[in-house]
Amino acid sequence: MKIVWLSTLLAWTVSAAAYIPEYSMIATRAAETHGKGTYQIEQDVTIKKETDSFTVRETWLVNGENSMRVSFEGRGPLKGLVSGTVIYDGNTRSFYDGSGVKTQKLGEEWLEPLFHFRNSRYFRSRLVNLKVAPQESLKDRPPLSSEVDPKEVKYEPPSFIRLSRVGGSVTWAIGQNPSAGDSPTLWLEQDQFVLRKYKSLNQVVLNAGDYSKYDDNFFYPRTRTYQFSGFTVQVQTVKVQPALKPAGRDTRFQNATLAASKESLKLPDVDGLRDFFLRFR
Repeated sequence: MKIVWLSTLLAWTVSAAAYIPEYSMIATRAAETHGKGTYQIEQDVTIKKETDSFTVRETWLVNGENSMRVSFEGRGPLKGLVSGTVIYDGNTRSFYDGSGVKTQKLGEEWLEPLFHFRNSRYFRSRLVNLKVAPQESLKDRPPLSSEVDPKEVKYEPPSFIRLSRVGGSVTWAIGQNPSAGDSPTLWLEQDQFVLRKYKSLNQVVLNAGDYSKYDDNFFYPRTRTYQFSGFTVQVQTVKVQPALKPAGRDTRFQNATLAASKESLKLPDVDGLRDFFLRFR
């Protein structure tokens, strides 16, 4: 009897683990892990070159996927050589270049919002733009007709989602062509719905792990690794805390603050680290 019970339990567990829910639910749950309000995040971006290590301290202000700001400060050998602030507003980034505020359009390698989006529609649209999910993923499954018996309907999971593993954790692997080794794919952890890995069309690989839960249900990774063009850059989270709204009008995400400070953007002249900031920031 005990053997039969264990076999039944094992079969039920495997069946439950293999279940893939609606994509809209996965996207909504992922959006709910990014908190509310504005956060200040300090993190170190580091690349090691032979026996040397080069680090830039980033201080972020984030209020969702469309309101972000980061300031840079060089550490160690880069102290005093790196400075400036970048403001991100939707699809553009702005900074002061010495003569005025310059605005540029963001490209496919602008990945930071994947850790901060609070709108599931944004996430679904972004994955289509990244060629991770197909165009039809933007559409919700139509509701069943009242004339249809739900018991007679066989649920078919989305064709672009499969179960996978990253670092021992069960994940939802989202990708248009799971069988293709070079297919763009994004992995969300099954339990917490947080980003664990992303692989782009041009073989950029982003890994994130060691998540901590902060204020208002905000999950954020302590460690990240970017691999691109033969370089490996590590991002280590130092501190995460709510950023109180200033008295009066909040101008922290406005380009006027860049013109007022007149602090030119200076990036590190270190191979790999400079490439990282030009491509991913």
